[in-house]
Amino acid sequence: MIKKIILILFISFSFLFANTKYKVNPDTKLIIDENSHLVEANCLACHSSELIINMRASKQAWLAAIRWMQESEGLWEILVDDEEKILNYLTKYYGEKYDTRRRIPLVLIEK
Repeated sequence: MIKKIILILFISFSFLFANTKYKVNPDTKLIIDENSHLVEANCLACHSSELIINMRASKQAWLAAIRWMQESEGLWEILVDDEEKILNYLTKYYGEKYDTRRRIPLVLIEK
């Protein structure tokens, strides 16, 4: 009986502390760091944070998205330093993820 209680407590605490790697803003759901305010000010003015959280793009793709929004959607000019901080933030926390195993390129197999 005591082993079951200990096991239940252990599992409960592991769920509590499983996702404490980063602090998350409870309002925006974005990861908090020294540049998150720039993302909140420039990105969340037009759309929800869910778009950012789910996009998972490379730095080049994030930059292309910003340029497209500036050219097509009326996004304002962002200061160069701020833009770099935004891109670094997005890439660090919401960059590409490769969680799946990829096959070996055919070029390498044919040799």
